Amino acid sequence: MRQILFPQEATALASNATPHIIGESPDVLREILDSGVNLCLWRRPVKAAIAQELSSLQAADLPDVRCTTSPNSFDDDVSKLLQRQHLDPLAFQHWRNDMRQLANLYFTVSGNRDVTLRLVTTQDDDCRRFHVDRTHLRLLCTYQGPGTEWLTNDQADRSVQNSGASNADIIRFGEPCRFETFWAGILKGDVYPGNAGYGLIHRSPPIAGSGKSRVLFCLDC
Repeated sequence: MRQILFPQEATALASNATPHIIGESPDVLREILDSGVNLCLWRRPVKAAIAQELSSLQAADLPDVRCTTSPNSFDDDVSKLLQRQHLDPLAFQHWRNDMRQLANLYFTVSGNRDVTLRLVTTQDDDCRRFHVDRTHLRLLCTYQGPGTEWLTNDQADRSVQNSGASNADIIRFGEPCRFETFWAGILKGDVYPGNAGYGLIHRSPPIAGSGKSRVLFCLDC
């Protein structure tokens, strides 16, 4: 069974600086700025209209396309990325609106840092090894397929992870936690001020050969 903090548990522990805060309100994402927190996760239901739009995407349609973006240019940037891959932005109106909502939340915590927008469709294993991002803040939302896997601080042996050891050695106990489809999370990396050595340890889920496809939206700063 996955180990995870449910909303009521996250609320109860927030005053004790729990590193992982999980809830069912978008406001939970803003708590990523709190000291000692390295993951805020918004548990959202699947939105049928978006799932229907994305059902037409093929694994090769968005091979990790990316660009810099900003609050003012975000809508145009998404449309241009889709058009670059010969996809009609009008066919993804609900998806684009939802990404805009998540981006608005992200921009409230990203400060004045440069932001990179990424869209990915894949049937391959991406980052197989549990790792920590060399970023300040990363927003992730898997719209289709298995979501990002991550480890609680107690589960992860950071010294072993830093030495380049295998996933089996990094995990002290239990199974990895996972973002479910449509859940949105913001995680701290190792270069966030004061967070060196405490970034969230995570990886892309292994899906190669399973026949499953992932549709991933990511913002980095």
